This record gives sequence, structure tokens and C-alpha cells, in this order.
Amino acid sequence: MPHTRNYRLLVLMALMQGIVFYGPVATIYRRAYGLDVEALFLIESISWIATLALETPWGRFADRHGYRLTVVLGSIVFLASKLVFSVAYGFSGFIAERLLLAVALSALSGCTEALIYRSVGAQASEKAFGRWNAASAAGLLAASIASPLLYASSLRMTAYGTVVPYAIAAVASLFLVDVDEAPTVGGATTRDIGSAAGSGLRGAFKALARDRGLLLFVAASAVMGEAAQAATVFLAPLQYERAGIPLAAFGALYAALQAASLAAAGAWRLVGAVGRERTLRALFAIGGAALATLALSSRAVPSVTALLALAAAAALFRPLSASIQNERVVGSERATALSVNAMAAEVIAALVNVGVGRLAGIGLPATFGALAAILGALALSPAASPARRARALEHDAEDE
Repeated sequence: MPHTRNYRLLVLMALMQGIVFYGPVATIYRRAYGLDVEALFLIESISWIATLALETPWGRFADRHGYRLTVVLGSIVFLASKLVFSVAYGFSGFIAERLLLAVALSALSGCTEALIYRSVGAQASEKAFGRWNAASAAGLLAASIASPLLYASSLRMTAYGTVVPYAIAAVASLFLVDVDEAPTVGGATTRDIGSAAGSGLRGAFKALARDRGLLLFVAASAVMGEAAQAATVFLAPLQYERAGIPLAAFGALYAALQAASLAAAGAWRLVGAVGRERTLRALFAIGGAALATLALSSRAVPSVTALLALAAAAALFRPLSASIQNERVVGSERATALSVNAMAAEVIAALVNVGVGRLAGIGLPATFGALAAILGALALSPAASPARRARALEHDAEDE
């Protein structure tokens, strides 16, 4: 029976954890409290390494001790990171916050998606993941609108205000319930199928390596996410300057991009109308076209339109990616498998990020153009049609 209470609580938590009042002024905040730009990027690199290292251990912990306990612990550490951020000063304070954040994100990433999938069932997963992602975007939108009211008084007020919704999320996690992990595939349980590849991290890595369709899709998902993140978060202000948009409008444009991410809630309807493969190909194509527009245009209207389209396409893609990856889990250790997927995606995303950084030194047109070419190629590639399901993997296991 679907655990609707779990789902409602997880949506509430996503909404609350999306309310980051200091988001629009995060870099300014860090600089105001003793962190220079060079140190900021050093801390980001250390945080990324820590997240990568902790991803699979947390997945193993979740499969052994339960999704609920893992989400509770992750939510409490998430809250602790915001408390530290609200008083942080200098390198030591901000690196402590980022290390706590790495612990929280690695705990929650695969585990939360696994709990949603098992709570609502496979058929409702795309709709559920869409609304869950939209809730997070709604939180970010609300925070971006309210943020000026807080930082008008003090930058610290944006951090203090962020603690409150994170405390609500941590309390909400206490009311979650665990869901057994033993779905069936064909005539066998996934626990039986998983035994052919082995259990634990080794089995999860082996299963991902054997399912080349999934591996390609995970890599494509990482590229899509990182391309959208780089363009809409890091490069968007530079594109606004290039297009002659005044600085006073940046806040409103930040809010507009968050609003575009609410499109995630409609992903399941789009799939129902045109099918999953067509949807995936269309989203890669839209992302590529948006990036090509940014490469070719230095005018305000096309630039803003392209960034909104890219943000919406990435938002629609996320719930489909989560649903597909959950469908392709082989074995009973779902959180471990999803954590391995996340680790692979993070490695790809890091490589893309390095490439974006180097291209940005050449210029925005080169950066946007390269990303447009990659997404355009993915729209035509097998990555957009991950049709090989767990049933096929069952036959592979039998053949061995």
C-alpha cells in the first residue's frame, strides 16, 4: 500500500529545505564575513570531494539501517550546517559548514529518492518526483522574493531566517516510516536477481557497469544538470551584463528562473502525452537550442527567454531521471545502487564543470556553444532512450 504520509512529509521537507534566504546573496555573504573568492572555491572543492567520498557509505547505511533513520540523521545534520553558517566567520567557520553540508547531502541524495519511490510505487513515481522537485523550487522562489526584506536589515538575518524552515524539515522527518524493499520483477524478487551480481558496493558497481544503457543515461543526466546549473547560476549574471541588463533587475531574474523550475510538477503529464523517449529527446533538444541562443545572442529578450527555457527543461528532466534510475535498480539495496549512480554522475559533472571553467576563460559564446553541441548530440543519442529494464537484467543474470 502506498505510504502517502511519507510522500506528503517529504514534499513538505523539500519545500522547507528549498527556503534558503541567503541564496541570492550567498557569495556576498561569505565575502562580508571573512572569506575571499579564492578560499570560497577551495572550500567548494573540498566539499565536493567529501560528498563524493561519503555518497556510497551512506547508501550502505540506509540499506542496512533503514531509509527513515538515514533521512532523519541527514536532516538533523542539514539543520546543523545552517546553524553553523549563521555564525560562521572566516575559513574555519565556512569549511565546517560545507563539511556538514557534504554529510547531509550525501545522506539524503539517494535515500530520499528511494523512500519516495518505495512509498508511492513505480506507476506514480514520475508524478511524485515532479511535485517533490517543484516543492523545492517553490521554496527557492519564496526565499528569493523574501530575501531582500531580510538582508535590508542585515546579511546575518538571511542566515538566521534559513534556520527556521530547516528546523521544521528536521522535525517533519521524525514522522516518516520505513518501507520494505522487496519488489518483484517478472517472477523473481529483485533480491534474487541482485544476488547474481553480488550485494553491497561491489554488486552495485557491477550492476551499473553491466547496464550500459543506464550508465549512459546517468552520464547524460549529469551533463544536462551541470550544463543547466552552470548556465542559469554561474554564467547567467555574466550573460545579463553582456546583454546590457541593469544590475537592479538581477534579483527579479533570479526569482524568474526559480519559478521556471516549477515546471517539474508537470513532467508526468508531458510523458503521458508524448511518451518518455520523445520527452527526453525534446528536453535535450530544448536545452541545446537554449544554449545555442545564448552563444549567438547578446540581446536581453533572447537571453532571458533562453535561460528560462533551459531552467524549465532541466526541471522537467529531473523527475524523469529519478524515476528511470529507480526503475533500473537491481537487487534489494536500492539506496546503495542510487548512491553509486550519484557518485558516477558527480564525477561526470565535475569533469563538465572543469571544462566549463576553462571555456569561460575564452568567452561566453564558446562556453555556451560547446554545451549546446553536447546537449544536441545527446538528443540524438541512445542516452535518450533507456529502454532496457530490470527484466532484461534478470535474463542477463540467468545467462551467467
